[in-house]
Amino acid sequence: MVASNLETELRRSAETTAKSILGAARADAERIRSEADRLIGDRRREVLRGKEAEYDAEARVAMAAERHSAMRALLLARTRVVTRVLERARALLPDAAQNETYVSTLGSELTEALQFVDDEGAVVRCSADLAPAVREGLRDRPEVKVEPKADIGTGFVVIGAGGSIHVDGRLETRIDRLASVLAIEIHKRLEES
Repeated sequence: MVASNLETELRRSAETTAKSILGAARADAERIRSEADRLIGDRRREVLRGKEAEYDAEARVAMAAERHSAMRALLLARTRVVTRVLERARALLPDAAQNETYVSTLGSELTEALQFVDDEGAVVRCSADLAPAVREGLRDRPEVKVEPKADIGTGFVVIGAGGSIHVDGRLETRIDRLASVLAIEIHKRLEES
């Protein structure tokens, strides 16, 4: 009986020890699982933050590229508008050179241009259509010669004696000089509309 009690006691002790070991193992397993879940969650959040930052950076680059492309297209379109406006203005120059307002101011423009050259030996070249108005503007300065030229364009060119000084009063030249100012003004007006 003592052997049977001993055996029962050993069995109970073994079961208690086994339950204790099993409980400790379960607790360790739960702690490891919990720690693993926490580490996996931390790693997942870290990876997601990295991916979000990567996608955010890619999105910013893509948006900047699209913005740049849109701005380029807009600038090209505006530049085409400026080019068309300047081409149209140049096409109107022959009519403008015959305009009463231009012809009436021609005398003062010639006087201003002739300030840069000596009257003696000076030549004013202009189109054949404009020659009568130029001669009229220079009626007080008979020493200045008027030479009609077919290829001069609109307006006039004053050439000093010896040909060393040229004062370009052609309307085409004026538009060319004003092209950048006109382009800025056209761009400004396009932005306002």
